[in-house]
Amino acid sequence: MLRLEAWVAELRLQEPFRISTGVSEKTRSLIVRLTAPDGLEGWGEACPSRTVLGETLEMVVEAARGLGAVSVDYTSLEAVHEYTWSLRAPSSLAAALDMALLDLYGKAVGRPVWRLLGGYRDSIETDVTIGLMEPEEQAKRALRFVEEGFRVLKLKLGLEPEKDVERVRRVRDAVGEGVRIRVDANQGWSVEDAIRVIDRIAGYDVELVEQPVRWDDWEGLRRVRRESPVPVALDESVKTPADALKAIQMEAADIINIKLMKTRGLTGAVRVAHVSEAAGVKNMIGCYGETRLGITAHVHAAQALRNILYYDTDCDLLTAEQAFTGGAGVEKGVRRAGEKPGLGDLKPVWSKLTKVL
Repeated sequence: MLRLEAWVAELRLQEPFRISTGVSEKTRSLIVRLTAPDGLEGWGEACPSRTVLGETLEMVVEAARGLGAVSVDYTSLEAVHEYTWSLRAPSSLAAALDMALLDLYGKAVGRPVWRLLGGYRDSIETDVTIGLMEPEEQAKRALRFVEEGFRVLKLKLGLEPEKDVERVRRVRDAVGEGVRIRVDANQGWSVEDAIRVIDRIAGYDVELVEQPVRWDDWEGLRRVRRESPVPVALDESVKTPADALKAIQMEAADIINIKLMKTRGLTGAVRVAHVSEAAGVKNMIGCYGETRLGITAHVHAAQALRNILYYDTDCDLLTAEQAFTGGAGVEKGVRRAGEKPGLGDLKPVWSKLTKVL
């Protein structure tokens, strides 16, 4: 039996972060720790999304309090996956437990999680995200990030199609060639607007466009993808391996964005990646508002799996404070999970955590 404890982490963002569906000023997560009888500890994080998963932090805390002790063979990836996928609990809580169980597994055998899951690459280059703002402000932020060493930018779009085109133009003019630009509409465009905007921004060397229209408009997504000169990535539309299969069958995606909160953890992420790879669809890995703990788990997944080729692991870079030290740090956009067992050398900043279980 594994003893379960939990804390809430609430962190201020450096500035309000706006996307087409709303504005955030802070991030809130549930941090869990599983402790084995021999004292070994595994850490995980649940970062719920009301808009995508229909979950709130309060729902996740209540579900965690109802779990009791956890009983599963954490040295079996199949057993961990069976446990987290059969658990009657919010998806983000299942993800946190999956993380913690794999952290335990890695520590028990003395290997990092990314090597246990595939061990394909030893580093990734993350993008950094710029929220919705006036075109000239997005351009200033873009230039600042490039001066800090980032070479991949993700621009939030999805409001005012004409202004969205101007946003991309201003950013490309500011950063010049050699910097990769991705855009994410977060479902903000109509099908017609998406087709028009993508056609116009393609000339600014845009690498991909993410979730151009509503998550459940499969016919619209298929039409946008067929007419788009830029690869189309799906995020909100794909949570599970079954969703990935539907997106493939509908011919609606060139790229599928994996997020651990959607896939109920690392073992679920592996399955989405395998479904995608079998169909010749590439993967991106993204995040919600996770702390360094959750971001580190995402980096482990990205380093493990060959089919994950695009990396959006920047949430902890946008907060004004940190709940964990260590883990997968960043240097000029490059992140490394390292060779330490489990999820690595993460240490909680106890002053940022409030115990709830």
